[in-house]
Parts: sequence; C-alpha cells; structure tokens
Amino acid sequence: MARDNAGPDHNVGLIFLAMAIAAIPVFGALAMVTRSIGAASIPIWAIASWGGMMIFRGPIGQALGRRISRDGQDAPPEVPQELYAELDELRARVGELEERVDFSERLLAQQKGSGALPAEGREA
Repeated sequence: MARDNAGPDHNVGLIFLAMAIAAIPVFGALAMVTRSIGAASIPIWAIASWGGMMIFRGPIGQALGRRISRDGQDAPPEVPQELYAELDELRARVGELEERVDFSERLLAQQKGSGALPAEGREA
C-alpha cells in the first residue's frame, strides 16, 4: 500500500511560510515606529523580540520542534497485518461483484437487442 511521504515536510514548509508572511507586517510596523520616534523604539523592538521568543518557547514552538525532528511521537501508528488481510479480501469481493455486474449488463443488452423484453408502456 503506497503512502504519500511528502505530507509532513510539505506541512512544515507551509507553516514556516505562513509565519514568514505574518512576520512581514510586524517588522514593517516596527520599522515605521523606528523611523518616526528614533532611538526610543529600542524598548519596543526588545518587547517584540521577547514576545516572539516566548511564542517559540511555548507550546507552539515545541509542537514545531517535534514536527521537524520527527521523534516518533507524531508518527502514524503501525497498521496490523489482519487489516491488510481484510482489505485484500474486500478487494477480491469487489472484483467478483464487478464481474457479476458486467455479466448482468451483457445479458440485458442481449435481451434488449433480441426484443425478448417488452418495452415500457406496452402490454405483453
């Protein structure tokens, strides 16, 4: 059974892209404040940096770290072999049903072609 292995890496990339896009207005606003008030903006930069550091040291940062390091906690559980056997059995049954439907369709097509079935609305 094939699995899509690009999923978690793709999600981490999207998360970092979203964070980068979200940081652009923050840094733009800080740059505007720096231009307008000058050196007094240093505490504002310090507070913004501290806030960003607290976000990444908190649960969001830990979740991102686990996602990147793949330490096994976020790994999908192993699928038991019994489930694969049941899946194979169901596939075989669906294949048999497909053959029966094909056979029934051929029979109906032959009967319609020979005129054995009366058309709707006519009395036999």
